Amino acid sequence: MLGCSGSGPSREVPASGYLVRTATTAIWLDAGTGTFMALAAEMDPAALDAVVISHLHTDHCADLFGLLHYLAYRIGVANGLPVLLPPGAIATLAGFLGGGPDDDLYTTFAPREVGDGDVVAVGDVVVRFAAATHSVPTNAVRIEHGGRSLTYSGDTGQGGGFPGLAAGCSTLLCEAGLTGRRDLGTYPFHLSGREAGALAATAGAGRLILTHLAPTLPAEEIAAAAMRTFAGTVLVAEPGLRVEV
Repeated sequence: MLGCSGSGPSREVPASGYLVRTATTAIWLDAGTGTFMALAAEMDPAALDAVVISHLHTDHCADLFGLLHYLAYRIGVANGLPVLLPPGAIATLAGFLGGGPDDDLYTTFAPREVGDGDVVAVGDVVVRFAAATHSVPTNAVRIEHGGRSLTYSGDTGQGGGFPGLAAGCSTLLCEAGLTGRRDLGTYPFHLSGREAGALAATAGAGRLILTHLAPTLPAEEIAAAAMRTFAGTVLVAEPGLRVEV
């Protein structure tokens, strides 16, 4: 866990970002504010095999620019690192950078848009994508290796492709940015702890890790709500937490 603070970093906790590794493959899953430095403390970012960005809200992608500048201008690497992005993201990133077809975005990175139902091999893992329910195009992500699987919600509300993608996963990494019960006035693009637990139960997940909690939210209460709907192990994400899937 590089960072897990919902909607933005706090002074102590970076925003969303996770390092997923096998013995031979390393994937940076979401690159929220503050997570580049946490990544660099774990490994040389130039050794990444791919970056996967769930969506283009800054708490999930802002440090992608830090990686770009590190590779292109600090160490001079232009090896086309695969960066897997949701639909429409490449044009948005290029517009922000003001870059044309020869920009470092396309030489330092090898950006590729993926969406619902896409499957990509990265090293010795398989990465599957499904459309999440969010306010901008967002991918839920499932990473499979050696008969084990990690499914990540990105940001999502109820429905969409995330529940199906999560079916039978070993570990479910799920956002739980809401408190209380849902009603007509509830923000539709996030989940509560209770909803995350119910989703884990329906999916038959082996373990649930709650993430994307705002610093002001009561983590213990959200975890307790998840435990009321999911009988398996429930963890709350925190920087530095290491989990063997």
